[in-house]
Amino acid sequence: MADAPTDAELLARGGRDAQAGFGEIVHRHSRPLYAVAYRWLEQPADAEEVVQDAFLLLWRKRGRVHLVGDSALPWLIVTVKHLAQNRRRARLRRAQHETAAALEPRFDAPEDERGAVADVLRRAFAALPPLDAQVARLCLVEDVTYAEAAERLGLTEGAVRNRLSRARARLRRDLEEER
Repeated sequence: MADAPTDAELLARGGRDAQAGFGEIVHRHSRPLYAVAYRWLEQPADAEEVVQDAFLLLWRKRGRVHLVGDSALPWLIVTVKHLAQNRRRARLRRAQHETAAALEPRFDAPEDERGAVADVLRRAFAALPPLDAQVARLCLVEDVTYAEAAERLGLTEGAVRNRLSRARARLRRDLEEER
């Protein structure tokens, strides 16, 4: 192991060697990162996604990451903890939203009012860039996870999150103007 390159050396590689070096880092640190993520999330699929997201961030930021010593593990552990905390908060918000929605009184709107609401929503979605509209439909209407939407659309999970955030802000603004 004394001859093995450090994480810093692996991250510094360029060209064709960059991916192989990064693959070595993934191989070295996947298990401990999964253990950290699982302790926070207690769900295997969520833990796996958080670890993958942490490695994706490391890959994107590889030229700007400040390592402790020559190891990427401390940076990755902190990143996994932050991502896991974010995921737990999102899970809690989703559960609160679903509970509140279930407790809201239901009423039957007249047919013409439902049609008017549908028209407003249709126009708001039509105003979105096409890919943002697809992401919003999948995640907001069909209740598809970020990972599933990313797979269906050939995007990264981070891209889905960014597009959904942008779409939500635009929909919120457009729907406020309709009031």
